[in-house]
Amino acid sequence: MSTLKNAIHNLLGWDRPTAYNRVVNANTVLFSSFGKDITASDIVKTAIHRVCEEVSKCSIKSVIETQNPHRITVADDDINRVLCGRVNPICGLKDFLYKCAYIALVNRNCFIYWAYDEVPIKVDGKDYVKRVTRGLYPLEKARVKLYYAGDEMRAELQSATGGGVTLDLPYSDLIHIRVGYGANPYLGGDANGQADWRAILKNLQTLHVIQESIPKSLEASLSLHGILTMRTVAEADKREISRKEFEQHLFNSEYGIVATDYESEFTPIQIATQDIPQTVLTFLRDEILSPFGVSVPIYLGKYTDDDFTAFYQTAVEPLLMTIAEAMKITLFTASQITHGRTIKFYDKVVQSLSFARRLEIAKATQEDALLSRPERRELLGYDPDDEPTRVSLNYIDVSIANTYQLTALSQGKKPTAPKQNKEDDE
Repeated sequence: MSTLKNAIHNLLGWDRPTAYNRVVNANTVLFSSFGKDITASDIVKTAIHRVCEEVSKCSIKSVIETQNPHRITVADDDINRVLCGRVNPICGLKDFLYKCAYIALVNRNCFIYWAYDEVPIKVDGKDYVKRVTRGLYPLEKARVKLYYAGDEMRAELQSATGGGVTLDLPYSDLIHIRVGYGANPYLGGDANGQADWRAILKNLQTLHVIQESIPKSLEASLSLHGILTMRTVAEADKREISRKEFEQHLFNSEYGIVATDYESEFTPIQIATQDIPQTVLTFLRDEILSPFGVSVPIYLGKYTDDDFTAFYQTAVEPLLMTIAEAMKITLFTASQITHGRTIKFYDKVVQSLSFARRLEIAKATQEDALLSRPERRELLGYDPDDEPTRVSLNYIDVSIANTYQLTALSQGKKPTAPKQNKEDDE
């Protein structure tokens, strides 16, 4: 195995057979000691899963987008060949997108290693080197250090355990997905380039205390508690009764009544369960879900079109745009981007609007070509098919409408539009 492959495997954690068999143990009480693992919470895991699952339903493609007229053509290149098959040895496109979204949401940064081969080519008699993509690897277990070497920004990658081979490469060769970019000049997250989960951890701690207190309160309420006071009748100076004697009287009693010459008085102590107001539980759940852009209907899986539209536009679409842009600026040169090379995502399964609403928009913009055919297909979640945009012949340019009517009147004709020709419509 080559040194480079060893380095990649080290960074991905593939050097240990059980690296991808690790699971988060949600049964361990983490937050009673103010732990930092937010994914130990079922609420957090479900919220993250909702976002990642919708992101993974999309397809991303390398395309050529030209203007005037607007046209989108799916490129026949090595990038699409990778995206259509195995993005890396253990991931298809769906798993790849899910993994990228998961790492980005939890860490606020996701680095993707771009594996490529350099192939010499000739263009107009000049020698060039073309990069042919072999795979894309989300770096889950790598420590990434960014630094400048002269005017060039570089990245130093090392396995999370601190051992193995350190890989040094230009930062421009890394696909860097940033969530919440702003506080740090280079990284997503807080000013230190990390995820700040302090507010969520406080809410999780409170919820954890409530969850622990409920069974204890219930158990206490079902137990018998009280004070037993006994006074002797036969012997006024006797104040105590032995445990053995008391049990003997109790067990020998036919009716479960203590038959003794000691006068006793039992004073019960009532312990009632504490009801947690529903508003408190709802508030905590909302506070935990809100940083991920997930509402309660989405969390419960019982949502309307409007609920899903808000969720898609708030949590899913921005992350997809970040992934697509991060891939574009790394996989293509400035010259290629200028000539229309880009990465686009298509939500063939994900729908920010209901299909009925999208179809209404597509039909309303068809007759006057307000949207081109590629744009309408994109609106409906379909890939471009390279077919031309067609419109009805019943419509003319408004700038020549008066001329058309005057010409028709001068010829003694009624200025009406020709009959609808359905074959001319799309």
